[in-house]
Amino acid sequence: MSEKDIKKNEVPQNRDKEFLADPWARTRTRNGLAADEVISALQKSIRKGKERAACEFAYEMYISSPQMEEKLWRRLQAISVEDIGMGNPQAPILINSLNQMRQNFSYNEPDRAMMFVHAIRYLCESTKDRSSDLLKNIIIKNFALGYVPTIPDYALDKHTTRGKKMGRGSMHFLEVDSKVTPQLKVDNNYWDEYYKIRKNWDESKVIPNAFKFNPYQI
Repeated sequence: MSEKDIKKNEVPQNRDKEFLADPWARTRTRNGLAADEVISALQKSIRKGKERAACEFAYEMYISSPQMEEKLWRRLQAISVEDIGMGNPQAPILINSLNQMRQNFSYNEPDRAMMFVHAIRYLCESTKDRSSDLLKNIIIKNFALGYVPTIPDYALDKHTTRGKKMGRGSMHFLEVDSKVTPQLKVDNNYWDEYYKIRKNWDESKVIPNAFKFNPYQI
């Protein structure tokens, strides 16, 4: 490692004297690196598909403390949505499963470390899409500037007070507000069958001991 690289990796001495809001910025890893920088390097390496580097930074976090291992897995879960997103919608499921699996091994068992290595390899090789994070930030910033959403007409159905006052019942819900986009092509006739039931519904024919559901959504 060159002298330039050594100086680049040194944690500035005044970091201990100034107030740092990020608790990880006040923490050093096992090998003396700034924890906030290691965490950042982990995510940026995954973001750029740099598998070996990401695993090395993850290992530095792992051997530093059980608390930092927990931080590692929280970041991997966030990355599976923030950086992978719709590029691989199954990513959060696998990362969550691996997070649960590693807890079946003690902290000092080598198989436990294998779980984050596998998770990182999977994330690095996944197609990536940051649209969910971008949309989140757009919404946060717009709300911070005073934006308040308008309730659309399609939200006013039998499940809302205003919708009921407008006379919107089960048929309106079935014909209008229960429609989905895009609609999967199905090979059953359930919609038609239920439409006939609702069209000919007679409350007086309901048996006395019929189970009653809540009339509102919980």
